[in-house]
Amino acid sequence: MSKPIVSALGLAALCILQACTPDCSTLSMDNIELPPGPFQANTEIAITASPSTLIQDREFHLSVKKNNRTEISLLDSRFEKSLDAAVLMMPDEVHSSAILLMSDPDCTGNLIPIGSSTSIQSNSFFVDNPFFITPAPPLIVIPSSPPSIPGNIVNDWFSPNNRRYCIWFKPDIDANGNELNTIKRGFFDADGNRKGSWELAAGCDNIEGTGELNHLNPITGIVDKENNLISIRIDRTSKNLGFEDFEGFFVDPDQMPAGSDYNIGGICNPELGNSKPKLMYLVSQTTKRQLLLWRNDD
Repeated sequence: MSKPIVSALGLAALCILQACTPDCSTLSMDNIELPPGPFQANTEIAITASPSTLIQDREFHLSVKKNNRTEISLLDSRFEKSLDAAVLMMPDEVHSSAILLMSDPDCTGNLIPIGSSTSIQSNSFFVDNPFFITPAPPLIVIPSSPPSIPGNIVNDWFSPNNRRYCIWFKPDIDANGNELNTIKRGFFDADGNRKGSWELAAGCDNIEGTGELNHLNPITGIVDKENNLISIRIDRTSKNLGFEDFEGFFVDPDQMPAGSDYNIGGICNPELGNSKPKLMYLVSQTTKRQLLLWRNDD
């Protein structure tokens, strides 16, 4: 048999094989979206794809450089239908060089790199980092409908993951003193008093921050309680950091992931007793990281 005939038969066999595995023609790394790295050690990240079937029933691995060698380890992962995303747990160790890999059982049978080279960093790396200013929960939160919407949202909402992080909401009000959906932008009055809505570095010590990147940044947006829709913009242009937009809604605090150690008690007391906090679920449109905010008052 001549070589051209062998080549033709080989090509035909390849076409037949691909016809039996149609996922080969749809698997494209360009359709898979990762949050921007680096990633925090011992925390979860969510990966999305279009269509989401590209990341269903896949294994995910992490390739790192260690002792002048490349080591590949299997990551704990699951597909969350409610998020339409694959959720991956990052390892405990810090690594200066890391690449995420995804299994490709339909085509090559190999591990395929997804995203660009990144790193795994400790929590301290993300403190006051200009690319990751807002605190993120250690475990991915699966959003759910809330049991009730707060009557009022005015004043302080704290992060359960960083007690120094606060957003101060000041809604516009109507002629009867009722809160409107719009949020009054932060400003200083003629006497130098802070008014309106702000991102603040505050906490249970009642001492506000000074030079932190998340301190004294004005906020605008809407909190539509009737339709359970939240959309805010944090203006950090005074620190040459541009804007960060967040979208989300109120969620049921009972649906927080087990074992996440969310500190959602009073300002200084982590014990809630029989009361439940009001909880906001927000997602950064820049980093795709989740942000939780809570308050006990109504």
